[in-house]
Parts: sequence; structure tokens; C-alpha cells
Amino acid sequence: MFRTEPPKVSAIQTAAILLLAMLAPGLVLLLGQAPAGSAVAWSEHWISAGAEPVTETTYLYLPLVMRAYRPPPPPPVYPNDPYYTYGYQWGLTKVRAPEAWALSQGQGVLIAVLDTGTDYTHPDLSGKVRTDIDWDFVNNDSDAQDNNGHGTHVSGIVAAATNNSIGVAGLGWDASILPLKVLDSEGNGKTSQLISAIYYAADHGARVINMSLGGRPDDPCFSGLQAAVDYAYRRGVLLVAAAGNNGANRTVFPANCAHVLGVAATTSSDSRAWFSNYADHVSVAAPGDDIYSTLRYGGYGYMDGTSMATPFVAGLAALVYARFPTYTPDQAASAILDNAQDLGSTGWDADYGCGRIDAFQALWEGARGDYPVCLGARVWSATGAGERGSRGAGEQRSGGAEGQGSAGAGEAIPGEVVVTLRAGAQAEALFRAQGLDLAGSFLYQAQSGVQIWRLQVPVGQEEAVLARLRAAPAVIAADRNYRISAQ
Repeated sequence: MFRTEPPKVSAIQTAAILLLAMLAPGLVLLLGQAPAGSAVAWSEHWISAGAEPVTETTYLYLPLVMRAYRPPPPPPVYPNDPYYTYGYQWGLTKVRAPEAWALSQGQGVLIAVLDTGTDYTHPDLSGKVRTDIDWDFVNNDSDAQDNNGHGTHVSGIVAAATNNSIGVAGLGWDASILPLKVLDSEGNGKTSQLISAIYYAADHGARVINMSLGGRPDDPCFSGLQAAVDYAYRRGVLLVAAAGNNGANRTVFPANCAHVLGVAATTSSDSRAWFSNYADHVSVAAPGDDIYSTLRYGGYGYMDGTSMATPFVAGLAALVYARFPTYTPDQAASAILDNAQDLGSTGWDADYGCGRIDAFQALWEGARGDYPVCLGARVWSATGAGERGSRGAGEQRSGGAEGQGSAGAGEAIPGEVVVTLRAGAQAEALFRAQGLDLAGSFLYQAQSGVQIWRLQVPVGQEEAVLARLRAAPAVIAADRNYRISAQ
């Protein structure tokens, strides 16, 4: 606080000040008179000074009182989707989606859903799915139809058609869905397919990648997967992944890869869901218990899992990018993490990360810095170098949902390795120089020229071959290929 004599301001000067206020409404200069000898206590919003009574009639006294003015937020927007209206979707209310939708509805943002595919004939999804660029990495074709059910449920949480008087609302509202099928009808797949899908999503315009998948507990992020994540991150993509459903202090990949937001699950009472993992790879939490969303064949039902919490974060990321289109992934992560509702221990903790997401606060406040402040010196999630498979981290449970069963943890495929090569690499010459034939199948070549190969090598010689390949300058990453499965 400081005090000074108030300046005299003529009527002409007053008009100029008022014009300035109109041109810059975020800054208002309050004109008026304060009692003699008065002062206003200092705050971050006020600079104040005492004022003497005004006697002149041709002048206004302008106390040095400046206040940054911010208009109140617009009123909440409530969609007319019946299952939202009837209270089936508690998670949207908990994260303050109606208040957030008044600020952003995800227009123009593409969310890639790496899962079992999506039922793009579902009436609540048919107008939201990019069937022109979807891809099935399991069958190597352009039809990512869901023949399991897990991916359809995830897609509805991300961005089901909203305010269409049908079914459920999706947090991403107007965002589009890019289904990339990496798991088959049994919920099984390969890590090579997951890697390929990440490159594909980044090359086809996705701003957000949702991975409701989790690896075998405590397996670190291996080199080929981290290389794919880094590629997408450098292209401005925010990646989110399930923290896993072991209900234990155990990490899983891809949530434990650097620059992936690992998502824990919460209940309607804002407690950690009993099945949700708690560990260093947890960046943030979101509703994941009793989540109602789309099912195959036009149905709806409940599912539990960190797989269900993850698309809440992906949908929010779409809202953030639509409101702040120039944000980097670091800034988008800051908006989400630094404005979350802190639960558990103060600040970051292993149960909730930075807290349970608050969609309105993320959009109203935006990024608090160029990097998530709440993480301190921590990199998003943990880092490491391991080689294991992924499995879906969701479990259907009631409301007409389809049972899926469980499958085993990641299992190495004998004689198979996956190799990521730099753009322009001469693959055939490189492999022949290593004494390898080309019995393996070419998986995918990104628009950038990055190549991903699945190769057959002599059984029992996988590690020796990988050691030689990793020493080659043209090789970005080389790892064993593992089966992945949905749980």
C-alpha cells in the first residue's frame, strides 16, 4: 500500500479513459472519490491511495485504484441426452462438465482411441467417428469395427454425440473420434500394433491419444514404445493411459512412459477406487467407478476401471485444445493437472496424482505454466526400459454390459522382434547385414518415413539379435514383441 495526492483529470481526459476501458475491457480504472485520509488495503488486485473531497465542478478526481476486471463465467450448458438428464452419468457432474461446456465443446479436435475398435454404427457414435482414416492394426485393414465392446464404451465416454436427445453425453462433446484397433475380439494384440497406432495417430491429425491399456505390473516402458510416445509428443499430441487395475502400488505401461499422463480412477465420493493402482506413474485421477456409456449394437451399460477414467482426461484434453489451440502438450497437461481438485495428501500423491480433474477449472484458469507446476521436478509418469505387453484396463460389470473375461499378462512371442527404423533407412540391406531373412512382416510406414518392422528371428536368439540391431545407427528402437490382452 502507498498513498499519494490524487491527480486532477479533466472531462476530456475522463472521456479518453472511458474509451480506453471500452477498448480494453479486461482493465477497468475505477473513477470516484474516497473519504479524506482513507486508504484501501493492498491486495494483488488493488493499488490504492487516499483522496481529498472534490470541490471543483469541471474536474473529476481519479484515485489510483486499478482493478483487473474479469467477467463472470457464462452459465452452465446442460445437454438433453436422456441418460445424462436422468442422472446415470455422475462423472460428468463431478468434473463440472456443464460449466466447462459453456467455455469449450471440443470443436475441431481429433481424439485417437487405441483399443478394440469402435462400433461406428452405434446411433450415439456414428456421426462422431472418422471412418475415412480409421485403421485396424490387428487385421491390417481400414475397418476398425469393434468386435469386443471395450473400445466402444471408452469412445462414448470420450465424445459420444452430445445434446442429440439420444443416450449419453460425451465429455468431448463436439470432438471427433479416430478408432485405431490394436486389440482383437478376445482383447488380445501385440505391442508392435500399439507402437504402430501411436505413430499413425500422430501422423493423421490426432491432438489426443487415449490408451485404456496397461502392461504387466511393474514392467517399465520399453524403448520402442517410448520412441513412439516421444514422436507423438514432439508433434503436439497429449497422450493419456490407464494406471491399471491391480489395486496395488504397481506401475504399468504405457502409463509409466515419459510424457504420458497416467490416470487413476475415483468413485462418486472422490475416493480412490479399490481397483485403481497407486504409484509413481499416476499423474491425475478421474471418475472410473460405475461409469455409464455406449455398448456394441446400440446399447448402453456400466463399466468400472482405470480404462473408464482415462477417456475422461482425454475428453477434457480436447476441450482444452479447442479453447487454447496454441497450447503445447506441456501446457495442456498444466491446465488439466494444476487445476485438478487436490485429494489425499497435499500436492502430488501416488493415489490421485495431482488430484481429480475439474473440467471447468482447467478451462477457466488454463495453464499455470509451461509445464505442470504440481509435478515439480517430476517428468510426467515414470521412465524406464523394459519389454512387456499391454492389456486393457477396464472391466464391464452390469447394466446389460457384455462379459469379457480375463487373459494372462504379457507373453513374449517366440522368434518375433519389433524394430523401428529411421526415415530413409534401407531396411532390407540392414537386416541382411545382420544375417536376417525377411520372413517377418512389414507393419507400418509413417508419413514421416519412420518404419516399423515385425521380424522373425531364430527362437532363443532374440536377445542376441536385438543387441546387434540396437547398435545400428539406423535403428531407433528394437525390442521383443509381446502379446497384449484386455482384462
